[in-house]
Amino acid sequence: MDIKEILSRIGYVRNQANLSAREVSLRMGMSPQYVAQLESGRIVLTVEKLLQILEICEFPIDRFFSSNIADYNTDKELESLIQGLNTNKKQNLIEFIKNK
Repeated sequence: MDIKEILSRIGYVRNQANLSAREVSLRMGMSPQYVAQLESGRIVLTVEKLLQILEICEFPIDRFFSSNIADYNTDKELESLIQGLNTNKKQNLIEFIKNK
């Protein structure tokens, strides 16, 4: 994941939290334009600031760095359901998916 993807995901996180860049900036104690400048790449992102944004937006860090941020909850639910299956049912599911 490159910095452009990370900055793009910050916008996604804000939108999921229904927060404007200005609102997040102010909650961080920064200037009103801070997050907008950050997302556009005009300000260097630090790990500390990223974690602060995720905390403000109540967004899990593992979801932020997941391969598919939009489908994360669905993927986690599916993973949990599969883990609860016995071996035979897992094999049946694999065969069903392969033959589809």
